[in-house]
Amino acid sequence: MKSAKGLQAKQHLIETASKLFLKNGYSNTGINEILKEANMSKGSFYFYFSSKKELGLEVANYYGKSLLSNWLEPLSNYKWDIFVNKLVHDIKSSVSAGNYFGCPIAVLGLETAFTEDKLSEAYAAAITKLINIFSKSLQVSGLEKEKADILARKAFAIYEGHVLYYRICKDISSFDCIKNDLLLLVNN
Repeated sequence: MKSAKGLQAKQHLIETASKLFLKNGYSNTGINEILKEANMSKGSFYFYFSSKKELGLEVANYYGKSLLSNWLEPLSNYKWDIFVNKLVHDIKSSVSAGNYFGCPIAVLGLETAFTEDKLSEAYAAAITKLINIFSKSLQVSGLEKEKADILARKAFAIYEGHVLYYRICKDISSFDCIKNDLLLLVNN
């Protein structure tokens, strides 16, 4: 069993890699860059991970837990308007803090889709979970599951489209568009 200090070191590597992968890309981020940013040795890396790909899978799991399980899944217990407003508020807060580079699930999923099958599968599962989270909030708002599932896929496309636009153009008004367009899904 690994010590608490060892688990903290492993988690530090995962969190450092998650930020660098999102900001610079999975392919453009090397192990040495991760180690330099984390202020850790190469031996530390190979103690916890056999390869960058294994670290990449841990990063996918990290995003699945931190973004989906810990942030959005609890929000899905609220009606759609509350869910959407909180989602956009939290993203804008991250942008203001300089910690937002787009949706990591989509960004890293797109990058690895045709080159890293295991990573691509992990991000595909996360996308499905995100769509299900949208559906749950829509169902809490009174929509039947079938209709909620259809609208959740549309909500995902709207959300990711505006986030992609923000990532490329750095136009913060994208988040107001997300809010308005997502709220219109239920109000029409």
